[in-house]
Amino acid sequence: MNNMHWQRPKISNVGPSVAHVSLFVVLLFVAVASIRPAVFDFPTEGLDASWVAAIAYAVEKGFAFGSEIVFTAGPLSSIYHRMYPHELAPAIIVLDCIWVVVFVIQLKELLASLFDRREWRWLFGLFLAGLVLLAERFLRDGLMLFFVFAAAHRYARGRSESVVMLASITVIAAFGMAKFSVLVLALPAFVIVDALSVARREIPYKTALLVLCLVVCFVAAGQPLSNLPAYLRGSLEVSQGYSAGMSIDGAPDSIWLWVISSLAIVVAAAVAAWPAIKVRGPGRATAIAQLLLLLGYLFVLMKAGFVRHDGHSLIAWTGLFLAVPAVALASGAIWRRYYPFEVTLFISFLYLYGPYVQKMPLSVLNPVGIAARSIANLDGVADFARGPRGWMTEKEQQFAEASDRLHAATQLPMLSGTVDIIPSRQSEVIAAQLDYRPRPTIQEYATYTPQLIQRNREFYLSPKAPDFVFFAPGSIDGRHPASAEGALWPLLLQRYEPFERSNDLLVLRKRSQPLPDLLGPPTGRRAKLGERIDVPTSTSPLFVKIDVQYSLPGRLAEQLLKPPSIVLRAFYAEGPPEDYRLIPGMAREGAFLIPTVKTADMFLQLYHGGAAANSRMRPVAFSVIASWRQSWAYKLDVGFTFAEIDTGILSRADNTWKTGFKVAAGSGLQAIIETNRLTPPMVAPSVEGLFAHAPAELTLAVDSSPSITIGFGMRDSAWQGENNSRGVCFSIVGESAQVLFSRCLNPKSVASDRGPQAANVKIPAGTGEVKLRTSCVENCSWAWSYWSKADLAAAVP
Repeated sequence: MNNMHWQRPKISNVGPSVAHVSLFVVLLFVAVASIRPAVFDFPTEGLDASWVAAIAYAVEKGFAFGSEIVFTAGPLSSIYHRMYPHELAPAIIVLDCIWVVVFVIQLKELLASLFDRREWRWLFGLFLAGLVLLAERFLRDGLMLFFVFAAAHRYARGRSESVVMLASITVIAAFGMAKFSVLVLALPAFVIVDALSVARREIPYKTALLVLCLVVCFVAAGQPLSNLPAYLRGSLEVSQGYSAGMSIDGAPDSIWLWVISSLAIVVAAAVAAWPAIKVRGPGRATAIAQLLLLLGYLFVLMKAGFVRHDGHSLIAWTGLFLAVPAVALASGAIWRRYYPFEVTLFISFLYLYGPYVQKMPLSVLNPVGIAARSIANLDGVADFARGPRGWMTEKEQQFAEASDRLHAATQLPMLSGTVDIIPSRQSEVIAAQLDYRPRPTIQEYATYTPQLIQRNREFYLSPKAPDFVFFAPGSIDGRHPASAEGALWPLLLQRYEPFERSNDLLVLRKRSQPLPDLLGPPTGRRAKLGERIDVPTSTSPLFVKIDVQYSLPGRLAEQLLKPPSIVLRAFYAEGPPEDYRLIPGMAREGAFLIPTVKTADMFLQLYHGGAAANSRMRPVAFSVIASWRQSWAYKLDVGFTFAEIDTGILSRADNTWKTGFKVAAGSGLQAIIETNRLTPPMVAPSVEGLFAHAPAELTLAVDSSPSITIGFGMRDSAWQGENNSRGVCFSIVGESAQVLFSRCLNPKSVASDRGPQAANVKIPAGTGEVKLRTSCVENCSWAWSYWSKADLAAAVP
C-alpha cells in the first residue's frame, strides 16, 4: 500500500520447506476446528434453538423466504446455524470443504509473508498461537465476514488466481443466502474490487459473478427465482430495524477498546497509503481500494458485534484479530515504526481468550485436544464421502431421536390443523410434528418495526392464518410482557377463542366467525420525555399506542451503530413502579398495557373481562424515561393513545369454551409470576412452572403462613449429552437474611438429584415475605433451574 506505483508482487519463492508444510497442517486444523465441516446439530429447546429449528423447517417445507418467512437468516442458513439440513446436507458439506480450503490459503499467504520477513516473525508466532488456542472459540459470523474481507483484500494485494476467486465468490454467495448481513459487506466490497479491476485494465466480472452465484444458491435451496426480489426486500426491512429493535448495552470499556484498536489500524493504513494516493497511477487505485475495504469491513464488524452488545461482541473481536496480519502487511514501515498492530493483537487476544479461561475445561484450550477434535471432524467428512446415503440415514435417525426427546420433555398436545406459536419456542411445535405454519417474522422479538408488524397482521387476516395458536406473553431484553406480538392481541381476541391449556401455554382456536372490532374510539394525550401521564379513568382493558420519535442525531446514531435505549415506566396504585425497555417502532403500533398481562392465565382473563378488576396489575400512569445521556436521540414530545376493549362483545360471543376453563386461583407460584419482574428467557413461566436460570431471586408474600411446600429441579438437558452443568443451589430466605432452606443439586454426578425435587419449609411467625433463590455452583453454564411449586399453607386463625 505504501509503494508509489502499484505492481503485482511476486509470490514468495520459498518452496515446500518443512516450516511451510507444518504451517499448512496447523492452519488446516485451525480451519477445520473453526468451520466444523460435516458437523451438525439437532433439535433442542431454547430461544436460539427455536429460530434455528423454525428456519430449518421452513427450508425443508419449501416456504417462500421474503414473503412467508422474513428473518435475519436465509434459505441456506444451515451453513451458519448448523442445524442438520436434510436434503441440503451434501451441498452444505461441499461448501464447508471449499470454505476450509480457501480459508487455509488466505491464512497461509498472510502468515507466510510474515514468516518470510525476519523482523515480523514475532508477530507470526503470536498470531499463530492465538489462532490455535482460539480456533474453536471464533464466532461464525466473524469468520464469515473475515472471509469476505480476505477474498477482496487478496485481490487488492495482487493475488487473483481465477480458481481461488471463483471458489471464494461461490462460498460468499452461500453466506449471503445464509445470513443477509454478509451481503451488506460483500456487495460493496466486490464493487470496489471491480472498480480496481477497471483501473488495472482487467475484466470487472466479480460483482456480476457474485450476483449469479446468489441466484444459483437461492434456486438450489428450493426457492423460486421469482421470489428473490421479495427475499432481498424483506431482508432489508429486517436489517433496517435491527439496530433499534435488538440493541442491548454492554460494558463500555469493551467497545471503546475495540474502537481505539480499529482507529489505530485505520490511521496506520491511511498514513501508509497516503504517498501512493498523492500520485496518479495504478498505485492510487490500489491504495484507495484497500482503505475502503478496511473501513467497510470494520464498520460491519462494529454493527455485528456491538449493536447487541453481549456475546455478539466476540464477532467484532474475531474479525479484528483475523485481519491484523493483512493490514500489517499493507502498512509496511508505518507498522514497524509505531507498532499499532502489536497493541491491537494483544487486546484482541485477551478479549477473545480471557472470558473462556474460567468457563472451559483445559481440554478445550489444549492444542492437542483441538487437533484431536479436528481429526474427528475430518473423519466425519471422510465418512460422508465413503457412503453418503448411510451417513445421511444415520443423521436422520439422530434428528428423529432428538425430536422425540424434545417432544417427551415438552409434551405439547396433538392438534388437527395448522399451528403457530407466539412465544419463541418453535422447536417444541416442530418436535411434536404439528403442522407448523409460522407468521412471517417467526419469533416475537423480531417483529420490531411497523412494516414487520403489518406483515404478521396480514398473515392472520389471510386464509393462511393458522387454525391454532399456542400463546403466552413475555419477551426478552426487559421488554414489556405484552410486547410479544402485542399489536396483534386485539386480532387474536377477535378471531381466536381459548381451546385448552398446555402447561404454561394457552391454546387458542380460530373462531368460526370473527367478532366485530373490539377497540373503541381512541383518546389521545401528549407528554414530555420523563413526564408522568395519568391513564384515563376506565375499568376496561386498554390498548395503548406510544409515539416516540427520533431526533436527527438519533437517526444518525441508529445508522452508525444504535440509538440509546429508553424506558417505559408503569406506575401502580399498589406497589412500586415497573420499568420496561421500549422499542419505538413496536410502541407506535400499540399493545395491551392495561392491565399488565404477564401469564397465559392472565390473558385468559381478558376473555372473561375479570383482569380489569385486579388493581395490583392495573397501571394508573406511565412515563417514558430517558436520561440526559439518552434524551438527545429523541424528540421531547411523546404521544399516548388509549383505546378501550369492548368486553361486552366478548361476553356476548359464543362462549361455550368457558365450561372447560377456570381462571387460575393463584398459587404461590402464580403470585410470584404476577408480582415479580420477570426477565425472559432467563426467568419466565415454563413447562415446569417457573424457569429461573441461576442466579435469580424472586419474592413471595407469605401472609402469616406457617409453611411453604416447594417443588424445584434442573432440566435434564442441563446435564445430558455434551452439556456439563456443575449444579445449582436452591434456597428459601426469610427476613433478616435468615436461610430457611437450602439444597444444592448436581444431576450430572448424583442420580438422586435428577428430576423434580420437593420440600416443605417452615416459616417463622411474623415473617412477611420470603425470597426464592437459585445460585450457581462453580459457574453458571447450563444452570437451567426451575421452581415447579410454591404452595403456602393456610394461616392458622
